[in-house]
Amino acid sequence: MIRKLFSVLTLGALVSNASAENLLDVYQQALQYDPIYRAGIAQHDADKEVYEQALAFLLPTLDLELSHTQTYQKIISADNQVYQTGSTDYPTNDLTLSLTQSIYSFSNWAAFSQSEQDVKRVAAELEDVRQELMLRVARAYFTVLKKRDIYLGIDAEVKSLQELNEFVGTQAANGLARRTDVLDSEARLLQAQARKIEIGNSLRDALQGLYELTGTIPATLSTLGDELSLVKPDPYQVQTWIENAQKNNPTILAKQSALEAAREEIRSQQGGHYPELDLVASYNISETRGSLFGGGSELETADVMIRLKVPIYAGGSVSSRVRETESLYEKSRNELEQSWRQTSRETRDAFTGVTSSISKVEALKKSVEAYESAVEFKEQSFESGVTTGVTVLDAVRDLFIARTEYSAARYDYLYNNLRLKRAVGTLTEFDLDQVNSSLQGKEVSTDLQVLNEDLELSRLTKY
Repeated sequence: MIRKLFSVLTLGALVSNASAENLLDVYQQALQYDPIYRAGIAQHDADKEVYEQALAFLLPTLDLELSHTQTYQKIISADNQVYQTGSTDYPTNDLTLSLTQSIYSFSNWAAFSQSEQDVKRVAAELEDVRQELMLRVARAYFTVLKKRDIYLGIDAEVKSLQELNEFVGTQAANGLARRTDVLDSEARLLQAQARKIEIGNSLRDALQGLYELTGTIPATLSTLGDELSLVKPDPYQVQTWIENAQKNNPTILAKQSALEAAREEIRSQQGGHYPELDLVASYNISETRGSLFGGGSELETADVMIRLKVPIYAGGSVSSRVRETESLYEKSRNELEQSWRQTSRETRDAFTGVTSSISKVEALKKSVEAYESAVEFKEQSFESGVTTGVTVLDAVRDLFIARTEYSAARYDYLYNNLRLKRAVGTLTEFDLDQVNSSLQGKEVSTDLQVLNEDLELSRLTKY
């Protein structure tokens, strides 16, 4: 009887036969639909245009200007005896083609060097967004599976307590159980039901976390199998990982490029003190059809000019901009220092997370085995009348807590491995695929309508 009562506690009891979404599937969907990643791509495409804009200042500019002027003239007075009075109107058409080529501009060349650093920065920022997407997908995916395991546990506990409550109520009605046993059974059931609501809401939120990334909630997800290979970080020295992080982390690379760009911005503003030399060539055709004092004319003019501009005084604005950019350079330098420190901390924490997860998984596995033996012993004691059903329920609940912690620890191990690669800046789709290959367990439903009709999470839609 008691084995039947607690058979619902088996992990993975609710399994879907449909094709499950695995971690790589969810990541591919997120590449297409995650708003943060798509915004990062758009920002990258916009920011990289700064190179073309800076290059344009070094290339010649060509302008074509057309104008039509209608002139109205009236003689008010004149010493010319022929044209003492009179009025007329006539049109003038002008066409001017001008070419300007910068020969020397310190500011323009400094701005071009700055744009090259900006291109490196935006490329590193895009890589940072891409790696962060992988980590967000893994975090959301594993969170759903962990929350589901917890929900299964509390759901099984509620069902067991309901059966026990009915059993104790029947026993009490026949005078075989005390009133305190009935009250204790009811209290435990109500507490479990309250926890079930809370955990169900938490699972609902975790499912919405997947929707936030992909725009959909997968019908099923792949889970871990029974076997998971636990591998220590290689090399097994945290300082080596920190050194690699400072060389490869995209956030640090972006900050380094931003610092170099800030240095070039100082030079660009200092160029406001230096002379500029330009070549200006123009070609003009002017056609005037008549005038008050005579017939029309048609002129064709070509000019070539070397123009030197020497700044003398601009009200102190150039010096002010130089001081501004020097302060911004100092800001960028401190931001880089902060990134170094933060990356070192995150790398160290991720490395410790991997190593501690390995120890935790191994310890919890032994803990589950011990709890299983304890449950079996207490079930036998219950059937023999030595102990109560509540005592067995407590043991089974402890077993399921140990199982869910064991399951969560295994997911944490996989996630911490990805987090370590992310901190170092070497996280790739290959790493995600390796983790995905571990998800060869049962295919589980994400529809809580299947898990529990009362929770009514089948209402989860896009909007």
